[in-house]
Amino acid sequence: MEIMGVLIFGLALALALLQNPVQSSIDVPCDFPAIFNFGDSNSDTGGLSAAFGQASSPHGESFFHGPAGRYCDGRLVIDFIAESLGLPYLSAYLDAVGSNFSNGANFATAGSTIRPQNTTLHQSGFSPFSLNVQWYQFHDFHNRSQIFRTKGIFGELLPKAEYFSRALYTFDIGQNDLTAGYFLNMSTNEVEAYVPDALDQFTAVVKVILINFC
Repeated sequence: MEIMGVLIFGLALALALLQNPVQSSIDVPCDFPAIFNFGDSNSDTGGLSAAFGQASSPHGESFFHGPAGRYCDGRLVIDFIAESLGLPYLSAYLDAVGSNFSNGANFATAGSTIRPQNTTLHQSGFSPFSLNVQWYQFHDFHNRSQIFRTKGIFGELLPKAEYFSRALYTFDIGQNDLTAGYFLNMSTNEVEAYVPDALDQFTAVVKVILINFC
């Protein structure tokens, strides 16, 4: 599908730029003080594990040498993005243990979709934390973090107010919307028919963040 081709090209381009930054006559380093990420297993750094139990071995073995909330044996693209910006790895919003959100938060969970699936994880294998839920979590995080940031140690664990307008916002989601249709025995034509709605819902979330926070 053309859409998937564009997404794959975009990911390949992002990786290429991270490895070989474009040189100009005046190099201007990126100055993002925080990252806020939304997505699925491609960028989940512990969200689903916090909600439903840690991903077991061999997940995390090759780099973290143990469970690290990621559904792979090493790091994810979002980890390399954080490294390239000189920022710590993102803590999952849902993880209450050992998390530090001073440089952003990760709302992604493995199995997430753009469109709510209205099923449980055990019924379908898809996360209940769809993109609209992640948006609500981010909105609540933004508001409450600024209230609690003035109280004791929270000043060191939560982002400054100005970080939200200067942050890098990343989105990596949509693949599970396609596979969800096939799990329901839909035809290719039926799956393609709801792609525009998924894109509309994705666009709506991106727009509301751009308008209100960037």
